Amino acid sequence: MNFSQRFVIVLTAILWLSPNSLCAQQTPTSKLKMRTVIKEAFAQTHDGWSADEVVLKDDLNQMFIGACLQKLPDAEPGDLNWRLLNMRKAGLLNVPTTRSDRKSVASWTPIAEIAARSMIDQHKVSIDRILTSPKLRQCFNAAALEIDPNADLYSVRKSALGLRKQRRLKPELIARIADWGRAVSTHSVKSIRADGRVLPEAPGIYIFRDTTGYLYIGQSENLRSRLKEHLDASSNFSLSAYLADRQHDDITIEIHAFAVDSRAKETMIRRAYESELIASRKPRFNIQP
Repeated sequence: MNFSQRFVIVLTAILWLSPNSLCAQQTPTSKLKMRTVIKEAFAQTHDGWSADEVVLKDDLNQMFIGACLQKLPDAEPGDLNWRLLNMRKAGLLNVPTTRSDRKSVASWTPIAEIAARSMIDQHKVSIDRILTSPKLRQCFNAAALEIDPNADLYSVRKSALGLRKQRRLKPELIARIADWGRAVSTHSVKSIRADGRVLPEAPGIYIFRDTTGYLYIGQSENLRSRLKEHLDASSNFSLSAYLADRQHDDITIEIHAFAVDSRAKETMIRRAYESELIASRKPRFNIQP
């Protein structure tokens, strides 16, 4: 046996024996124990609601996590929620549910989509990951409240989960393959009017939006100067009229700014990015490509 072969054997043994190793964490015994604990905690705390509702409802989720941590004190709450959803999808819960909330959350769909897509763009994770992770969930809630300070956060979360089930939150292809040093930020129209320097002098995409949904998507080689033109007198008549009729209290602009020396400096590249966002997000005042 040569040195390389001995090294591989020793390294493998270390990985298997280490209490913090991936191999140790993924043994069939540990998986079975975690599934058992999650199922028992769900049965104990769900109060007749489905696994989705246990994740979505703050009070039920806190009780579920607390019950899990009593037996798995080192578990991550986000991982417990994630596994609960996946056990439900795989049919591994087998716990009867007796309650359902049939109240429509359709009115919250525009806010849910904007908040969800903004989070997906910034963090590059699925909406399931966002809703199951306590930290990302707080960010999602904050994004929703930024759009509407009076938003019903449970309804927004439920609507976002519904959008995912309808496959309406799939990341745009070009956003997945072309980052180009992208930085995503959001600014209110009021803050931009007060000081346009909050916007970068960089190439990128801008997205007008409010509580009714996406309004207009455009692209520019210089975001700061282009948005100043829009807010002074937009070349898009419908957007211009809309801006003139509103107090701008709830209108925000989402910015996707790219590195100045990236391929986003090419008009053709920005237009491809812009067109895909228009096709998937369907802003009211754009001509569909």
